[in-house]
Amino acid sequence: MTSAISSRAHPARFAAFAAAALGFLPLAACDQDEQSAFAPACPHVEILGEAADSYDYNGRGLDVGSLVSHASMTGLTGACEAGPTDNHKKIVRTRLSVAMNVARGPAAKGDTVTLPYFVAVLHDGHIVDKKVFETPIQFEPNVSTTTVRTPVRIIDVPASDNIQETNYAMEIGFQLTHAQLDYNRTHLTPAAFSAHSEQ
Repeated sequence: MTSAISSRAHPARFAAFAAAALGFLPLAACDQDEQSAFAPACPHVEILGEAADSYDYNGRGLDVGSLVSHASMTGLTGACEAGPTDNHKKIVRTRLSVAMNVARGPAAKGDTVTLPYFVAVLHDGHIVDKKVFETPIQFEPNVSTTTVRTPVRIIDVPASDNIQETNYAMEIGFQLTHAQLDYNRTHLTPAAFSAHSEQ
C-alpha cells in the first residue's frame, strides 16, 4: 500500500508543514500480500520556513543589482510504502520531489544556477542523517525566472514496531551559508506550507 502526499504553498505561502510524509518511492521486493500486511506510517515531513528561500549575492552589497539568484521552495510531492527488508528489519521507503521557483538576478553570470538543498532525517527529534543534493537550473535565453521540480530522491528509514506510528521525521531546506541564513531571519517572514495526503 502506498501513501501519497503533496504540499502546496498558498498564494502568500505559509508556515508549518506538519504531518506530511516525505518521499514517494516505488516498492521493491514486496509482493501484494506483504504490502497489504505492512502499510507503514509515513515519516513526518517539514520544509523549514527559514531555509525555504535562497538569496545569492555577488558580495558587493544586498541591493537588487548585486543579486545573482533567488530561489523559493513552493512545495513537495511524495509517497511512502514498505521497502525491502534489511537484516529482517522492516523499512519504510520514501521518495520526494521539491518544487521551486527560481529567478536569475542582474549580477548573474551565465545561464546556469546550482542550488544545494538538504534532507535531514530525525529520530525522536535528533538529527541522525543528513543528505545534501544539488540541482542545476538552466535558464533559457532572455528568460529570468523559471519553475522547476527536483529529481525524485529516495530515503529509507526503519519502521517502528507499531507500523501505524513513526518516530522518524524529515526536514528539508536549502543548504545555506551562515550569512544567507542570517539574511532570511532578518528580512523574511518564514514561509508556511500545508500538507495534503491521499491514501
